[in-house]
Amino acid sequence: MSNRKIWEVDFDVVGPISIKNNINFRQEKGFDQHQFYSDIRLTKSSYGLRATITAYADNINIAETVAYVYFGRMRDVLSLENDIPILLYKHEGTSNNQRSYVSRRLLNKSDIITAFKMARKFEIDQPKLLRSIGWYSKGKIPQNTFDKFLAFWNVLEILGKEYHTETERTKGENKTKNKIYQCFLDYFGEIEGWDLPEKWIDDMYEKRNEIVHGGEDTTIEAINATSKLIPLLEQTSRKLIDKIINANYERREFIHLDF
Repeated sequence: MSNRKIWEVDFDVVGPISIKNNINFRQEKGFDQHQFYSDIRLTKSSYGLRATITAYADNINIAETVAYVYFGRMRDVLSLENDIPILLYKHEGTSNNQRSYVSRRLLNKSDIITAFKMARKFEIDQPKLLRSIGWYSKGKIPQNTFDKFLAFWNVLEILGKEYHTETERTKGENKTKNKIYQCFLDYFGEIEGWDLPEKWIDDMYEKRNEIVHGGEDTTIEAINATSKLIPLLEQTSRKLIDKIINANYERREFIHLDF
């Protein structure tokens, strides 16, 4: 580690978030013999936060990539925990299409460190869960309607494949729907309690295929029809993430108390 250069990378963290005072702390990074720490400074801005992160790398491009991935995973968890869109931009000294927010989540040091702890824990022993949280975070960001649909669908697909009880119906590579269905049974209980329309998984899967394979119309009517599906898809993907986290962890193990 001593042979690597140390860089400072600035990011604009844009969203309905704020802090009362500047926050400074050192956060774990890497694992086992590759364990090291990053210094993190957060300052308040009109569009959210400005983050400065130390990164160890041989050149500036690697430093920026490492810092983005490292901080981005925490951002994903923070977005999930507060159910808000949070964007991350490399700071260029320009606006990055930044906007101010009338209402903001007032974060403290404990909120940030808890999100880092959760991302780190999931990275170690539940990487697919962390990946699904990343897709949920992407879905919260304003974007193309079809991209939002696919982001929230990817949450269900990743979790369904990873967190289902294997049965005869789920065996095989081309059993995505069956795996999601079984995952729902495992975490939501019997189908009567799902509070979803009949054949909802089938319909969402078909819509996903139409979008991915180019069979979906791009008319205003088609876009509006897809946009109406997103709220329930988002809600269901969020519920499944929460169910899986709660089944595998005690929430209090992540909480950082800052006195």
